[in-house]
Amino acid sequence: MSNITKPILYPGFKIKGDVIIVARTDKVYFTEIYSLSDGKYFYLFLSVKPNEVVDQKDKIELAKISSNGNDYIGAIVANHSQSQLVKIVDELTNLRGFDCIAGMRELKEVLIAEVINPLRDPERFKKFKVSIPNGIILYGPPGCGKTFIVRKLAEELGYNFVQVKHSDLATPYIHGSVGNIGKVFANAQDNAPAIVFFDEISGLVPNRQNLQGEGSHKEEEINEFLMQLNDAADNRILVVGATNFIDRIDPAILRPGRMDKKIYVSPPDFEARKELFKLGLSGRPYDKAIDFDELAEKTDGYSSADIIEGVVEGAARIAANMNDTAIDQKLLKKEMEKVKPVVEEKSKIGFSR
Repeated sequence: MSNITKPILYPGFKIKGDVIIVARTDKVYFTEIYSLSDGKYFYLFLSVKPNEVVDQKDKIELAKISSNGNDYIGAIVANHSQSQLVKIVDELTNLRGFDCIAGMRELKEVLIAEVINPLRDPERFKKFKVSIPNGIILYGPPGCGKTFIVRKLAEELGYNFVQVKHSDLATPYIHGSVGNIGKVFANAQDNAPAIVFFDEISGLVPNRQNLQGEGSHKEEEINEFLMQLNDAADNRILVVGATNFIDRIDPAILRPGRMDKKIYVSPPDFEARKELFKLGLSGRPYDKAIDFDELAEKTDGYSSADIIEGVVEGAARIAANMNDTAIDQKLLKKEMEKVKPVVEEKSKIGFSR
Protein backbone atom coordinates (compact mmCIF):
# COMPACT_ATOMS: atom_id res chain seq x y z
CA MET A 1 0.00 0.00 0.00
CA SER A 2 1.36 3.42 -0.95
CA ASN A 3 1.81 6.12 1.68
CA ILE A 4 1.48 9.84 0.95
CA THR A 5 4.30 11.57 2.81
CA LYS A 6 6.82 14.26 1.98
CA PRO A 7 9.59 12.85 -0.27
CA ILE A 8 13.04 12.58 1.27
CA LEU A 9 14.75 13.53 -1.99
CA TYR A 10 13.79 16.51 -4.15
CA PRO A 11 13.74 17.05 -7.94
CA GLY A 12 17.25 17.85 -9.12
CA PHE A 13 18.94 15.86 -6.33
CA LYS A 14 22.11 14.33 -7.84
CA ILE A 15 22.29 10.53 -7.59
CA LYS A 16 25.37 9.66 -9.65
CA GLY A 17 27.35 11.70 -12.14
CA ASP A 18 24.88 13.81 -14.13
CA VAL A 19 21.90 11.65 -13.18
CA ILE A 20 19.34 13.51 -11.06
CA ILE A 21 15.95 12.91 -9.47
CA VAL A 22 12.96 13.89 -11.61
CA ALA A 23 10.14 13.04 -9.19
CA ARG A 24 9.00 10.53 -6.62
CA THR A 25 6.56 8.16 -8.30
CA ASP A 26 5.59 5.93 -5.39
CA LYS A 27 6.33 4.81 -1.84
CA VAL A 28 5.82 1.15 -1.01
CA TYR A 29 7.34 -1.48 1.31
CA PHE A 30 9.32 1.20 3.21
CA THR A 31 10.90 2.22 -0.09
CA GLU A 32 10.61 5.44 -2.04
CA ILE A 33 10.64 5.06 -5.82
CA TYR A 34 11.97 7.97 -7.91
CA SER A 35 12.16 8.47 -11.67
CA LEU A 36 15.58 9.58 -12.92
CA SER A 37 16.72 11.91 -15.65
CA ASP A 38 18.22 9.03 -17.68
CA GLY A 39 14.92 7.12 -17.81
CA LYS A 40 15.82 4.69 -15.01
CA TYR A 41 14.41 4.44 -11.50
CA PHE A 42 15.92 4.83 -8.04
CA TYR A 43 14.81 2.79 -5.02
CA LEU A 44 15.58 4.60 -1.75
CA PHE A 45 15.39 2.05 1.07
CA LEU A 46 14.11 3.42 4.38
CA SER A 47 14.25 0.21 6.43
CA VAL A 48 17.62 -1.06 5.19
CA LYS A 49 20.69 0.54 6.76
CA PRO A 50 23.83 0.94 4.63
CA ASN A 51 25.88 -1.22 7.03
CA GLU A 52 23.32 -4.04 6.82
CA VAL A 53 23.60 -4.41 3.06
CA VAL A 54 25.17 -7.52 1.60
CA ASP A 55 27.80 -6.69 -1.03
CA GLN A 56 25.94 -7.08 -4.33
CA LYS A 57 27.81 -4.52 -6.44
CA ASP A 58 28.33 -7.09 -9.20
CA LYS A 59 24.57 -7.68 -9.48
CA ILE A 60 22.89 -4.45 -8.35
CA GLU A 61 23.92 -0.85 -9.03
CA LEU A 62 23.93 0.75 -5.58
CA ALA A 63 24.28 4.36 -4.43
CA LYS A 64 24.78 5.75 -0.94
CA ILE A 65 22.80 8.90 -0.23
CA SER A 66 23.03 11.48 2.58
CA SER A 67 20.04 13.73 3.23
CA ASN A 68 19.13 15.87 6.25
CA GLY A 69 21.85 14.27 8.34
CA ASN A 70 20.75 10.69 7.57
CA ASP A 71 22.53 8.06 5.46
CA TYR A 72 20.57 5.84 3.07
CA ILE A 73 21.27 3.12 0.56
CA GLY A 74 19.51 2.91 -2.77
CA ALA A 75 19.47 0.91 -5.99
CA ILE A 76 19.35 2.14 -9.58
CA VAL A 77 17.18 -0.09 -11.80
CA ALA A 78 16.22 -0.01 -15.46
CA ASN A 79 12.53 -0.68 -14.85
CA HIS A 80 10.27 -0.67 -11.81
CA SER A 81 7.93 -3.38 -10.57
CA GLN A 82 6.87 -4.37 -7.06
CA SER A 83 8.04 -7.96 -7.56
CA GLN A 84 11.49 -6.72 -8.57
CA LEU A 85 11.58 -4.41 -5.55
CA VAL A 86 10.86 -7.27 -3.14
CA LYS A 87 13.54 -9.41 -4.80
CA ILE A 88 16.19 -6.68 -4.57
CA VAL A 89 15.46 -6.00 -0.89
CA ASP A 90 15.81 -9.73 -0.22
CA GLU A 91 19.11 -9.94 -2.13
CA LEU A 92 20.52 -6.93 -0.26
CA THR A 93 19.72 -8.28 3.19
CA ASN A 94 20.24 -12.05 2.85
CA LEU A 95 23.34 -13.97 1.82
CA ARG A 96 22.72 -16.78 -0.63
CA GLY A 97 24.74 -18.91 -2.98
CA PHE A 98 28.39 -18.07 -3.45
CA ASP A 99 27.97 -14.82 -1.48
CA CYS A 100 28.01 -17.08 1.61
CA ILE A 101 31.48 -18.40 0.74
CA ALA A 102 34.14 -15.98 1.89
CA GLY A 103 37.34 -15.99 -0.16
CA MET A 104 37.93 -19.18 -2.22
CA ARG A 105 37.94 -17.04 -5.39
CA GLU A 106 39.72 -19.62 -7.56
CA LEU A 107 37.28 -22.38 -6.57
CA LYS A 108 34.23 -20.20 -7.32
CA GLU A 109 35.66 -19.17 -10.70
CA VAL A 110 36.16 -22.83 -11.66
CA LEU A 111 32.60 -23.74 -10.63
CA ILE A 112 31.18 -20.78 -12.57
CA ALA A 113 33.12 -21.62 -15.74
CA GLU A 114 32.82 -25.42 -15.60
CA VAL A 115 29.34 -25.87 -14.10
CA ILE A 116 27.17 -22.80 -13.66
CA ASN A 117 27.59 -21.11 -17.06
CA PRO A 118 27.00 -24.31 -19.11
CA LEU A 119 23.87 -25.13 -17.08
CA ARG A 120 22.47 -21.60 -17.25
CA ASP A 121 23.12 -21.12 -20.98
CA PRO A 122 23.38 -24.60 -22.55
CA GLU A 123 22.70 -23.40 -26.12
CA ARG A 124 25.76 -21.14 -26.06
CA PHE A 125 27.96 -24.06 -25.05
CA LYS A 126 26.35 -26.54 -27.44
CA LYS A 127 27.16 -24.11 -30.25
CA PHE A 128 30.83 -24.76 -29.52
CA LYS A 129 30.16 -28.48 -28.94
CA VAL A 130 30.96 -28.15 -25.24
CA SER A 131 29.18 -30.84 -23.23
CA ILE A 132 26.78 -29.98 -20.43
CA PRO A 133 28.07 -31.62 -17.21
CA ASN A 134 26.34 -34.75 -15.94
CA GLY A 135 28.33 -34.67 -12.74
CA ILE A 136 31.34 -33.34 -10.89
CA ILE A 137 33.62 -34.57 -8.13
CA LEU A 138 34.80 -32.34 -5.30
CA TYR A 139 37.84 -33.80 -3.62
CA GLY A 140 40.38 -32.77 -1.04
CA PRO A 141 41.18 -32.90 2.67
CA PRO A 142 38.40 -33.57 5.20
CA GLY A 143 36.71 -30.70 6.99
CA CYS A 144 37.15 -28.14 4.19
CA GLY A 145 33.46 -27.49 3.60
CA LYS A 146 32.72 -29.60 0.52
CA THR A 147 29.11 -30.21 1.61
CA PHE A 148 28.58 -26.52 2.38
CA ILE A 149 29.97 -25.55 -1.03
CA VAL A 150 27.58 -27.92 -2.83
CA ARG A 151 24.60 -26.48 -0.93
CA LYS A 152 25.63 -22.99 -1.99
CA LEU A 153 26.12 -24.20 -5.58
CA ALA A 154 22.50 -25.39 -5.55
CA GLU A 155 21.38 -21.97 -4.28
CA GLU A 156 23.46 -20.21 -6.94
CA LEU A 157 21.83 -22.31 -9.66
CA GLY A 158 18.35 -22.20 -8.13
CA TYR A 159 18.30 -26.03 -8.01
CA ASN A 160 16.69 -28.27 -5.43
CA PHE A 161 19.20 -30.06 -3.23
CA VAL A 162 19.14 -33.79 -2.45
CA GLN A 163 21.87 -35.13 -0.16
CA VAL A 164 22.63 -38.84 -0.04
CA LYS A 165 25.07 -40.72 2.17
CA HIS A 166 26.25 -44.21 1.35
CA SER A 167 24.57 -45.48 4.53
CA ASP A 168 21.21 -44.09 3.33
CA LEU A 169 21.21 -46.64 0.51
CA ALA A 170 22.06 -49.65 2.66
CA THR A 171 19.45 -52.41 3.04
CA PRO A 172 19.43 -55.99 4.43
CA TYR A 173 17.79 -57.21 1.22
CA ILE A 174 19.70 -58.53 -1.79
CA HIS A 175 19.61 -56.01 -4.64
CA GLY A 176 17.80 -53.58 -2.32
CA SER A 177 20.51 -50.93 -2.50
CA VAL A 178 20.35 -51.05 -6.31
CA GLY A 179 16.66 -50.19 -6.13
CA ASN A 180 17.37 -47.40 -3.65
CA ILE A 181 19.82 -45.78 -6.08
CA GLY A 182 17.09 -45.75 -8.70
CA LYS A 183 14.64 -44.19 -6.22
CA VAL A 184 17.08 -41.38 -5.44
CA PHE A 185 17.31 -40.40 -9.10
CA ALA A 186 13.55 -40.79 -9.64
CA ASN A 187 12.93 -38.43 -6.73
CA ALA A 188 15.44 -35.94 -8.12
CA GLN A 189 13.78 -36.08 -11.54
CA ASP A 190 10.40 -35.34 -9.93
CA ASN A 191 11.98 -32.28 -8.29
CA ALA A 192 14.19 -31.19 -11.19
CA PRO A 193 16.20 -29.14 -11.71
CA ALA A 194 18.11 -30.67 -8.83
CA ILE A 195 21.55 -31.43 -7.49
CA VAL A 196 21.97 -34.95 -6.15
CA PHE A 197 24.89 -34.86 -3.75
CA PHE A 198 26.61 -38.11 -2.79
CA ASP A 199 28.78 -37.55 0.27
CA GLU A 200 31.75 -39.91 0.60
CA ILE A 201 31.03 -41.21 -2.89
CA SER A 202 34.09 -43.45 -2.87
CA GLY A 203 32.14 -45.75 -0.52
CA LEU A 204 29.28 -46.04 -3.01
CA VAL A 205 31.30 -46.55 -6.21
CA PRO A 206 34.71 -47.95 -5.16
CA ASN A 207 37.29 -49.13 -7.66
CA ARG A 208 36.04 -52.56 -8.77
CA GLN A 209 39.59 -53.85 -9.07
CA ASN A 210 39.85 -53.71 -5.28
CA LEU A 211 36.61 -55.56 -4.55
CA GLN A 212 36.74 -58.95 -2.88
CA GLY A 213 33.90 -60.93 -1.29
CA GLU A 214 31.12 -58.43 -2.02
CA GLY A 215 32.32 -57.91 -5.59
CA SER A 216 29.23 -58.99 -7.56
CA HIS A 217 26.82 -57.14 -5.27
CA LYS A 218 28.89 -53.97 -5.42
CA GLU A 219 29.26 -54.19 -9.19
CA GLU A 220 25.45 -54.14 -9.50
CA GLU A 221 25.34 -50.91 -7.49
CA ILE A 222 28.06 -49.31 -9.61
CA ASN A 223 26.36 -50.34 -12.85
CA GLU A 224 23.03 -48.92 -11.65
CA PHE A 225 24.73 -45.68 -10.67
CA LEU A 226 26.41 -45.44 -14.09
CA MET A 227 23.11 -46.01 -15.88
CA GLN A 228 21.40 -43.26 -13.88
CA LEU A 229 24.39 -40.94 -14.28
CA ASN A 230 24.37 -41.24 -18.08
CA ASP A 231 20.86 -39.73 -18.26
CA ALA A 232 21.30 -37.14 -15.51
CA ALA A 233 21.84 -34.02 -17.66
CA ASP A 234 18.90 -34.88 -19.92
CA ASN A 235 16.72 -35.09 -16.81
CA ARG A 236 18.00 -31.71 -15.50
CA ILE A 237 19.96 -33.39 -12.71
CA LEU A 238 23.52 -32.49 -11.71
CA VAL A 239 25.26 -35.28 -9.81
CA VAL A 240 27.91 -34.11 -7.36
CA GLY A 241 30.16 -36.37 -5.36
CA ALA A 242 32.51 -35.49 -2.53
CA THR A 243 35.45 -37.55 -1.40
CA ASN A 244 38.69 -37.35 0.51
CA PHE A 245 40.12 -40.16 -1.66
CA ILE A 246 39.54 -39.63 -5.37
CA ASP A 247 41.91 -42.50 -6.23
CA ARG A 248 39.46 -44.96 -4.61
CA ILE A 249 36.61 -44.18 -7.04
CA ASP A 250 35.95 -46.61 -9.89
CA PRO A 251 37.61 -45.22 -13.06
CA ALA A 252 34.40 -45.72 -15.09
CA ILE A 253 32.72 -43.01 -13.00
CA LEU A 254 35.39 -40.47 -13.96
CA ARG A 255 35.35 -41.05 -17.72
CA PRO A 256 34.40 -38.19 -20.10
CA GLY A 257 30.68 -37.49 -20.15
CA ARG A 258 30.19 -38.82 -16.64
CA MET A 259 31.73 -37.25 -13.53
CA ASP A 260 34.71 -35.98 -15.48
CA LYS A 261 34.88 -32.55 -13.80
CA LYS A 262 37.26 -33.07 -10.88
CA ILE A 263 37.57 -29.99 -8.68
CA TYR A 264 39.98 -29.71 -5.78
CA VAL A 265 38.68 -28.08 -2.59
CA SER A 266 41.62 -26.74 -0.62
CA PRO A 267 41.63 -25.59 2.99
CA PRO A 268 40.13 -22.08 3.32
CA ASP A 269 42.27 -19.19 2.13
CA PHE A 270 43.14 -16.05 4.11
CA GLU A 271 39.84 -14.21 3.62
CA ALA A 272 37.81 -17.34 4.28
CA ARG A 273 39.72 -18.02 7.51
CA LYS A 274 38.97 -14.50 8.74
CA GLU A 275 35.26 -15.00 8.08
CA LEU A 276 35.31 -18.43 9.73
CA PHE A 277 36.66 -16.92 12.95
CA LYS A 278 33.98 -14.24 12.84
CA LEU A 279 31.31 -16.85 12.16
CA GLY A 280 32.52 -19.10 14.96
CA LEU A 281 32.59 -16.24 17.47
CA SER A 282 29.21 -14.87 16.41
CA GLY A 283 26.73 -15.18 19.27
CA ARG A 284 29.50 -15.77 21.84
CA PRO A 285 30.97 -13.08 24.10
CA TYR A 286 34.31 -12.07 22.60
CA ASP A 287 36.78 -9.20 22.83
CA LYS A 288 35.95 -6.69 20.07
CA ALA A 289 39.67 -5.88 19.78
CA ILE A 290 40.46 -9.32 18.37
CA ASP A 291 42.84 -9.07 15.40
CA PHE A 292 41.25 -11.35 12.79
CA ASP A 293 44.04 -10.73 10.31
CA GLU A 294 46.60 -12.17 12.73
CA LEU A 295 44.40 -15.20 13.43
CA ALA A 296 43.99 -15.84 9.69
CA GLU A 297 47.73 -15.51 9.08
CA LYS A 298 48.56 -18.06 11.77
CA THR A 299 46.04 -20.67 10.60
CA ASP A 300 47.28 -21.37 7.08
CA GLY A 301 46.41 -24.99 6.25
CA TYR A 302 43.62 -25.21 8.83
CA SER A 303 40.27 -26.57 7.64
CA SER A 304 36.89 -24.98 8.38
CA ALA A 305 36.34 -27.61 11.06
CA ASP A 306 39.79 -26.97 12.56
CA ILE A 307 38.94 -23.29 13.05
CA ILE A 308 35.31 -23.45 14.21
CA GLU A 309 35.12 -26.81 15.98
CA GLY A 310 38.75 -26.87 17.10
CA VAL A 311 40.10 -23.42 17.89
CA VAL A 312 36.94 -21.38 18.55
CA GLU A 313 34.98 -24.15 20.28
CA GLY A 314 38.01 -25.00 22.42
CA ALA A 315 38.54 -21.39 23.42
CA ALA A 316 34.86 -21.00 24.26
CA ARG A 317 34.91 -24.09 26.47
CA ILE A 318 37.95 -22.83 28.41
CA ALA A 319 36.41 -19.35 28.78
CA ALA A 320 33.23 -20.90 30.19
CA ASN A 321 35.16 -23.14 32.61
CA MET A 322 37.28 -20.20 33.76
CA ASN A 323 34.19 -17.98 34.03
CA ASP A 324 35.87 -15.37 31.82
CA THR A 325 33.87 -12.41 30.56
CA ALA A 326 34.80 -13.01 26.90
CA ILE A 327 36.99 -14.94 24.46
CA ASP A 328 40.12 -12.95 23.67
CA GLN A 329 43.07 -13.10 21.29
CA LYS A 330 45.38 -14.77 23.80
CA LEU A 331 42.93 -17.60 24.43
CA LEU A 332 42.37 -18.24 20.72
CA LYS A 333 46.11 -18.32 20.02
CA LYS A 334 46.61 -20.75 22.88
CA GLU A 335 44.02 -23.09 21.36
CA MET A 336 45.64 -22.78 17.93
CA GLU A 337 48.76 -24.38 19.39
CA LYS A 338 46.72 -27.48 20.29
CA VAL A 339 45.02 -27.94 16.91
CA LYS A 340 47.09 -29.49 14.16
CA PRO A 341 46.07 -28.30 10.68
CA VAL A 342 44.30 -30.95 8.63
CA VAL A 343 46.75 -30.52 5.74
CA GLU A 344 50.35 -30.80 6.77
CA GLU A 345 53.11 -30.69 4.16
CA LYS A 346 53.50 -34.47 4.11
CA SER A 347 49.80 -35.02 3.37
CA LYS A 348 49.33 -32.32 0.73
CA ILE A 349 50.83 -34.64 -1.87
CA GLY A 350 47.94 -37.08 -1.47
CA PHE A 351 45.45 -34.39 -2.48
CA SER A 352 47.46 -32.73 -5.25
CA ARG A 353 45.61 -32.01 -8.47
